[in-house]
Amino acid sequence: MLRLRYETQPQWLDAVMEDFDAFLQSHAHNERKVATSAITLASQNPQRVELVDAMAALAQEELSHFHAVFKLLIARGGELGFDRPDVYMRTMFSHVRKQHTQTFLLDRLALFGIIEARGLERFSMVAEALPEGDLKDFYVDLVRCEARHWSTHHRLARLYFDEVTVRDRVDELLEAEAEAMAALPLAPVLYGA
Repeated sequence: MLRLRYETQPQWLDAVMEDFDAFLQSHAHNERKVATSAITLASQNPQRVELVDAMAALAQEELSHFHAVFKLLIARGGELGFDRPDVYMRTMFSHVRKQHTQTFLLDRLALFGIIEARGLERFSMVAEALPEGDLKDFYVDLVRCEARHWSTHHRLARLYFDEVTVRDRVDELLEAEAEAMAALPLAPVLYGA
């Protein structure tokens, strides 16, 4: 499993538990964005059969998660709300090298894997904090999904690039991700400090 370089602080979980609906809104929007990113990655690499297949499956699963979180919000008397700017994602995408098709693909696979690993860490914290019941079961299941998604991105990166190149780029992006996480303000959102 990928070891993140910044550990989410317990105060983040306190903020989430105090305003769970805000967290659900952020969670829903992030699931939608991941589904869109997976389809975009597939459409930009139509010649890579393994990637297209994996991203199509990922997009379907992420869209089903979006729908499930949306239904949770409605059942709780909330609403989806408008998406807000995501400083974490903007910062992380600023590290993607766009000059060459190959480095662009490697960076996106590595970055998406790191984002899935961060989701795994945070969903694990949420699942552990929730009382027994359907909501806890949902987040426990999401932890398994995030682990699989991280693994999918990492496997694809190693399929198209050599191990040393993947490892070195993941290390660089992990450092950038740790800095981005440490700089974010505390908020009940999926990707915030």
